[in-house]
Amino acid sequence: MDVKIKEIEKEYIEGFCNAVNSVAAEKKYILTLEPHPFEKMEAFANKNIDNNYAQYVALLDGQVIGWADIVPHSYSTMAHVGQLGMGVLNEYRGQGIGRKLLTAVVNHAFESGLTRLELEVFSDNHIAISLYESMGFKTEGEKINARMVDGEYQSISIMAKFTN
Repeated sequence: MDVKIKEIEKEYIEGFCNAVNSVAAEKKYILTLEPHPFEKMEAFANKNIDNNYAQYVALLDGQVIGWADIVPHSYSTMAHVGQLGMGVLNEYRGQGIGRKLLTAVVNHAFESGLTRLELEVFSDNHIAISLYESMGFKTEGEKINARMVDGEYQSISIMAKFTN
């Protein structure tokens, strides 16, 4: 399988939107449950492109099968901090694509001047937590029963990585 990891470009925005919405529909891995309107996702990606923020897609035969982005906080006092978001389509998980995406965005974010990277991950997502730990992220805390979907609570682990 010849998967390419590339910085997002305008031609990949629709595929990015579809990938996010596909993972959201699973109701397990990201906070979003409802499909994002294309216009909102397009504006997000275009802002990342225009500002050279770290946003990458995984492509298989030109189709987006995963994404990762690290976007700086909007507060000037936290401009050194970036927030990670990522996902891989179900049928492509467990093949190292997430690691490749994460490596690309972490390197880009640090090279762009960010010094702290943050993420939130559901505490029962042990595979993702293992990936993040293997890439140097440390758990800083947990939000107990932070989300409820279909009557079930999920806790959220807060993780971060620093340049120093």
